[in-house]
Amino acid sequence: MTWSKRLNPSDPLQFHAFGQTLLIYVLAVAAVSILGFPLLWMILCSFKEPAELYQAPPDFLPLVPTLRNYVDLFAQTGFARYFVNSLIVATATTVLSLILGAIGGYTLDRFRFFGLAIVAGLSLLCYMLPETLVVIPLYMLVSAVGLQDTLVSLVAANTAFTLPFALWFMRSYFRSIPASFEESAMLEGCSRFKAFRKVTLPLALPGLISVGVFSFNNAWNEFLFALILTSSERNKTLPLGLSTWIGQDSIYSWGMLMAGSVLLTLFSIGLYAATQGKLASGLTDGGMKG
Repeated sequence: MTWSKRLNPSDPLQFHAFGQTLLIYVLAVAAVSILGFPLLWMILCSFKEPAELYQAPPDFLPLVPTLRNYVDLFAQTGFARYFVNSLIVATATTVLSLILGAIGGYTLDRFRFFGLAIVAGLSLLCYMLPETLVVIPLYMLVSAVGLQDTLVSLVAANTAFTLPFALWFMRSYFRSIPASFEESAMLEGCSRFKAFRKVTLPLALPGLISVGVFSFNNAWNEFLFALILTSSERNKTLPLGLSTWIGQDSIYSWGMLMAGSVLLTLFSIGLYAATQGKLASGLTDGGMKG
């Protein structure tokens, strides 16, 4: 079928619908171009020679593409250690948020007990507090228990700020799953916990993936807690490690900064790409059924 047969200009409704669709595509392309250009520029700069980064006017494409910045990144800096530290903190935060969020969200939805509204309200209040408001008291608490300058303190801090979201999101998601499914399983001899593990959790998988991606990405890109709670080179995370190169006078710093930023960003993009289908359905169902 040709385009002329599909579009009839004499039909006002069809032509109006075509105009709306075209406008949406134009706006989408414009938004992606504006938001994606910094990422594209960062990738291109990561393949440029150090002297070319300071060229005026700059060339859009690298004259002679090179991997020198990536090689120097691993050879001259602690990028590998930063990467491992960020991976440990983000993974541990995600696991704790999923376990506590799933159990807590299920409890808030399925059970009724004294103080339930208070617990739910306090968890929401904690989520509303900005990091800058509690980071100093948090540092004092971490120092009092002897966990300063450790990855454990970062895991605890990040979990404390992602857990309220996990609780409320999973509570909304469990509310969309009929309790009769668990009751049928318990009639067949399952305990409540087994029915929760075998029946409810698999149905809540899209919601769990959404919470997991949010928790991982939040901990992966977190900067303030890492800046305040850690001080040694061995415990720096990627955002904190990369920030230390900004302002250095070395001509090589900006090239390695671009290379490190590309690897940091592409890891997050890869995570979203791998979970895109489940993430979209989880966010939609959790939002609509909450």
